Amino acid sequence: MHRIRKVSSKIMSEREAVETFVVDGIRLRSGGIGLRKPFALINETIRQRRKNITFILSGFTEDGDVMVGAGVASQLEGSYFGLEALGLAHNYRRAYEQGIPLKIKIEEYSNYGMTARFMAAAMGVPFMPVKSHLGSDLVRYHAFREKKAHLMEDPFSGEKVMLLPACPVDVAFVHAQRCDEDGNVQIWGPIGDDEWGARAAQQVVVEVEEIVDSEIVRRDPNRTILPSFMVSAIVIAPYGSHPYQCQGYYDLDLEYRKMYAEVTRTREGFERYLEDWVYGPGSHQGYLEKLGKDRLDRLRAKPYMSDPVNYGY
Repeated sequence: MHRIRKVSSKIMSEREAVETFVVDGIRLRSGGIGLRKPFALINETIRQRRKNITFILSGFTEDGDVMVGAGVASQLEGSYFGLEALGLAHNYRRAYEQGIPLKIKIEEYSNYGMTARFMAAAMGVPFMPVKSHLGSDLVRYHAFREKKAHLMEDPFSGEKVMLLPACPVDVAFVHAQRCDEDGNVQIWGPIGDDEWGARAAQQVVVEVEEIVDSEIVRRDPNRTILPSFMVSAIVIAPYGSHPYQCQGYYDLDLEYRKMYAEVTRTREGFERYLEDWVYGPGSHQGYLEKLGKDRLDRLRAKPYMSDPVNYGY
């Protein structure tokens, strides 16, 4: 397990968070399935040119593609590799088929299989029994795990069950709507397996749209998916999930995602993308300035408030 230096405050910039918690060779889990992807932290990890990362996620889209294309991730552990409705992800294919910029290894499970593995790691057990992988080719092929799964007979019913190994993580990135200064993290909308993925990690780095007073968090406790003692660092990153959406704050930037899918068709195009959108801006704030206020305002979510509930006794 990697070692980190102690910090006195959880609130820090994305640069400080990556410098402190992300080192070469770690197992890094990124959050978000279809929304709330922590791109502020992902882009900063690329800027700091980390290497030999095992990147872990239930569904890889632009997040994994850019990490592979930048030469940061050398191993992927997860399920689904593509750009959803926008087609294939070109950096994945170049790396796997041609070794450009490096040859990668991919250990593939189903979406549910990854969630079950995060659950096992979070609970401190070595494996999780599932039925979803029975009869699947996913468990027949392996890349870097010596044993990917184990078929056994349920000692109670005699039925077949598949055991999937726990998926421990060194560091987990999570994008959330808000937290307080202590790091009590609140998310609403689809959560996916972000809670289990974070609980499977030794260190959790959270980027949030905003920090709110603890009284606001206490008034709505059911939205708190991560308590403060689990959170190592907090990065204030408005629009930090762009080009993906963050419910209640902003919508998906389809124009940007189409641009990415097109320019990354060639290695040269992807290198221009890195310079224009990752290295060139220099920080998340620089990235937002490049996007421009008008564009960000167009993405801003329209108000649609929930009704209050009574938590009184």
